[in-house]
Amino acid sequence: MRRDVMIKVIWLLKRKPGMSKEAFREHYESSHVMLAHQYVGHLLEGYHRNYPVEGWLAPSSKREDGVVEPFEYEYDCITEMRIKDEAAADEMLQIFNDPVIGKIFVDDEHRFLDRKKVVMLTCDEVNNGTGTGPLAPSKEELAARAPVLAH
Repeated sequence: MRRDVMIKVIWLLKRKPGMSKEAFREHYESSHVMLAHQYVGHLLEGYHRNYPVEGWLAPSSKREDGVVEPFEYEYDCITEMRIKDEAAADEMLQIFNDPVIGKIFVDDEHRFLDRKKVVMLTCDEVNNGTGTGPLAPSKEELAARAPVLAH
């Protein structure tokens, strides 16, 4: 069964050992992102890179004294790709599997990524009404779903 809905892919990326965060980001933005736009940009609805700056454990995990602990995160970038639909995802896979184009991407990845630590996740995105857009439920839908709270 083909899905004619947008596909969201999340990439967790780690820089190669010995590379600074700044050099990682510079290479990713000036080289790898440009390759993606050149070869698969026409298949994407969105391509966002998120570079963590600081991390903490969730406030609900704070210590008994009320302190929220800093968190040492492993990944240097969380990339979100929104692919138009399953047909576009199939075309993207063909492009990445092309012996010439695929090698261009892999060679570039070796310059800045710890490829053994890269994680790719396909995701079902849910919009619970905190945003706007075509996937956001209407106010009526939200009201119908809202739990009744006893006072």
